[in-house]
Amino acid sequence: MRYPQLDDRLQAAADLFPVCAYGADIGADHGRLSCHLLHSGKCARMIVSDISAESLAKAQALLALHELADRADFCVADGLNALRGRPNVQCAVMCGMGGRLISQILREGCGLLQGAVLVLSSHTDIPLVRQTLMQIGYAITAERIVRAKGRFYVLMRAEPGNAHYTERELYLGPALLDNPPPLWQNYLRWREGVVACEAGHERQLAWIREELAK
Repeated sequence: MRYPQLDDRLQAAADLFPVCAYGADIGADHGRLSCHLLHSGKCARMIVSDISAESLAKAQALLALHELADRADFCVADGLNALRGRPNVQCAVMCGMGGRLISQILREGCGLLQGAVLVLSSHTDIPLVRQTLMQIGYAITAERIVRAKGRFYVLMRAEPGNAHYTERELYLGPALLDNPPPLWQNYLRWREGVVACEAGHERQLAWIREELAK
């Protein structure tokens, strides 16, 4: 039976996910990422959670179809509350949410992480996510840029650590600035076009153009 294929965004999340015994897919929705991580052996067992019982049922059906449901703990939960009472989670992934929601989830549930690695992808407000990671005692160790379905996505991996990012690093990404990926120039040109149309973002536009000039 053919396993579900991941688009470039979810594949990047899977690539950033460390090999571990117990992981969590927070906001799993259709369950494709969980299915891939379990099938590939990257994760031995997973918490598969969603705030929507209807969405979680889709993930349950997918994992059952591929005979992986016995390696998953399914729960309807709000954000990191899925980790409550499960102290051995080594990595938690959150993809497909807005940055404000991810930041809220991190602030409210950071006490439940207990050192778990984070893999995150937000559709919006990426600087806010980076700032929140810094505030809860996490450092960004890797960032990726991918293009899927006609738009750019930024994914990041963060681990417990002290970080002090400048406003410029929060905006552009500390790991991206240190190690620009192949899509960096294309991404910056797209950001330049977006920011140039917005008032009050002169500094951000200057940062983008400084990077493009390199």
